[in-house]
Amino acid sequence: MSFRLRLALLFVATLIVIQLVTGVLMYEVARRGVIAEGERQLAAGADSVARQLDDMSTRVADNVHVLALDYALRTAIAQRDEGTVLSALRNHGRRIGADRMMLIGLDGLIRSDTSDTSDVGHAFPYEDLVEASLDHPAAAVVALGSKAYWMIVVPVYAPSPIALIAAAIPVDDALLKHLQHLSALPNMLELITRNAAGHWSDIALGGERAVAPQVTSHGDLPMEPTVVTVNGYEYVALAKRLRESQRSAPVAVLLSYSLDDALQPYRSVTLAWGILLALGLAGGLVGAMLIARSVARPIEILAETARRIESGDYTPAPRMRERGEVGQLAAAFANMTHAIAEREEQIRHQARHDAVTTLPNRQAAEETIGRSLDESPQATGVLLMIGLARLPEIIQTLGHTIGDRVMRDAGARLRALADGASVARATDTQFSLWLIGAGIEEALILARRALDALVTPYREADISLDTAPAVGIALSPVHGRDAGALLRRAEVALIAATGAEHPIVVYNPTTDPHRPERLSLMGDLRKAVGADELLLSYQPKLHLASGVIDSVEALLRWRHPVRGLLPPDLFIGLAERTGNIREVSRWVIDRSIAQAADWTRRGHPLRVAINLSARDLDDDRLPDLIADRLAAHAVQPACVLLELTESAVMNDPETAIRVFGRLADQGVDLAIDDFGIGQSSFAYLRRLPVREIKIDRLFTQSLALDSSDRELVRSMVELGHRLGYRVTAEGVETVEALEYLRTIGCDHVQGYHIAKAMAPDAVEAMLQRMAAGTLAGVSA
Repeated sequence: MSFRLRLALLFVATLIVIQLVTGVLMYEVARRGVIAEGERQLAAGADSVARQLDDMSTRVADNVHVLALDYALRTAIAQRDEGTVLSALRNHGRRIGADRMMLIGLDGLIRSDTSDTSDVGHAFPYEDLVEASLDHPAAAVVALGSKAYWMIVVPVYAPSPIALIAAAIPVDDALLKHLQHLSALPNMLELITRNAAGHWSDIALGGERAVAPQVTSHGDLPMEPTVVTVNGYEYVALAKRLRESQRSAPVAVLLSYSLDDALQPYRSVTLAWGILLALGLAGGLVGAMLIARSVARPIEILAETARRIESGDYTPAPRMRERGEVGQLAAAFANMTHAIAEREEQIRHQARHDAVTTLPNRQAAEETIGRSLDESPQATGVLLMIGLARLPEIIQTLGHTIGDRVMRDAGARLRALADGASVARATDTQFSLWLIGAGIEEALILARRALDALVTPYREADISLDTAPAVGIALSPVHGRDAGALLRRAEVALIAATGAEHPIVVYNPTTDPHRPERLSLMGDLRKAVGADELLLSYQPKLHLASGVIDSVEALLRWRHPVRGLLPPDLFIGLAERTGNIREVSRWVIDRSIAQAADWTRRGHPLRVAINLSARDLDDDRLPDLIADRLAAHAVQPACVLLELTESAVMNDPETAIRVFGRLADQGVDLAIDDFGIGQSSFAYLRRLPVREIKIDRLFTQSLALDSSDRELVRSMVELGHRLGYRVTAEGVETVEALEYLRTIGCDHVQGYHIAKAMAPDAVEAMLQRMAAGTLAGVSA
């Protein structure tokens, strides 16, 4: 098939497609407009139906309430005059259109019924309406058999409630048609209910057709306007649940809008569109043949040129003699080819180079490192990451223009000493130097040369800027054979070197906080609680005045399936950073309270101290959780002491005051842990409902040797007592420290001299030995 014929067919096909798309768009626009109108009418209609039914129920409720106020009726009810009551109920029921009127006792039993005397003496089935009516008249739509009723319940007072009157108003076809007539609702209106099998069926029909069985065939109601197909016809359907009793089958009103009927006026547009299509095709075919004959050859030449450009050949097309638009197109095509070639070269350069220093960027550096490693798999290599620590401060003070000039000067200095190394700008404040075939000695020599080159301040006019250079070093293959890994590890080493006394640091995997095994530990921690890998040990606390162990501190451990028993220092920080600390804290709280309950049942009432994280203060549900666990395990609040570090409290003192206040109101004791090593504000500490402070082990470990520590601890104890706090000293490891704390009036002590953290059974055994007088060393 020739190009000219294909061009002609292209024009014809384009015209056909345009006409078809136009026709489809016209139909779709009309259809969407009809759907939008239908949705609008349905939404308004649903609200109108619900509103009118609510208004009707309100009016009927008022009428029934008038009956409830009738003195004769109240007297007949009080005297149990059944005949008078039934007569009054029947007369009033006829006036308000009720099929059924019932008198209900305060016990919920039906005392009188104008329709079905067999229900007398039985419970009124809608007890939720009975309960609600004691506050105000209650009304709901209920399904009885195959019909729907408005059930209105009002109380009878004389002057206190003595009975209730229930009126059942039928919601039937006539009522729905009346509602349609009043509000111009869509002509398909149905009242439906759900049977015991879960299917929706009609109980009242206010329109010409019923679509509920097909629309609700899957058991779901279209609570938003929904397009559905019923027997080959499209409808927009919308259901709205009516106010119903909890004891009744659900009742809803279903409104539907026929799209086929609404689209009928648009059918005539199809004929006009068909005529236009035929005329357009005839004219388009003639025009297409004429155009194809005049432009075929120049277009073929330009197409060939375009194919060359696609393959990367930017040789311009041969000059053509054609005038007019085709000639202009050919000239523009030649100019475009040349411009594209220049811009592509510029883009390639910009994509791989830094605009400020003209050095290769990080991507180019990573490609260079990877390529050299691939070409020399057995060779060693060194990567230096050189950072200018003061550059952010320079930019903040003097602006980005000076900062760019500083980086440009630093790049020139490094490039001058590179001596075969590949220099690149790795980040905004860092350069990289990559040298293949070198080892640690060459790396250190090159690092010192780089520092010597950069340590000279940058000078401009009357300013002299010190950039505070530092160097991080990663070695290949020792620290990896992947370019990305080497760059990351050199950056980790640079972070360690920045601000250090010696600004050259070689990467050390043991001090890398970002190593993969820590990420693995984060993932394992998420499963540790559910896998029951966590456990609690308990360290006893000695009450110095009585010489009795009356409390313990719960200490968390992790029995890792691979790494063995892990102390909290290795995973609590991870839990706080990853957001798992709340789940861990909930586990600790539940297990600690459960253990306190178990000890109490065994005759050892111990108070258990539980450590909280700063993240736990952000949980407003914490007091409710603790109250729930105390109630679940039947533990008194005084048996629990919650500890939070001084620094955690001062991190957000207002939140701590709010949460601690709720806990204190529950009777739970609170303590400040590690007291003395934070930056406390006594203005905040005095507002906290704290009962105890714990002196950190930093001050107690040298009590036997350091007189200044003794005076400091004495001052803390006296200050705590004057503020009304109990005082506990941690880290007591010698008898001298114990005796000194006893003489200055410290309340509690804990530490290795008393006992190490131990399992619950070991704590109980220790208490039994103490009771038997066979435990030595604690009170000495």
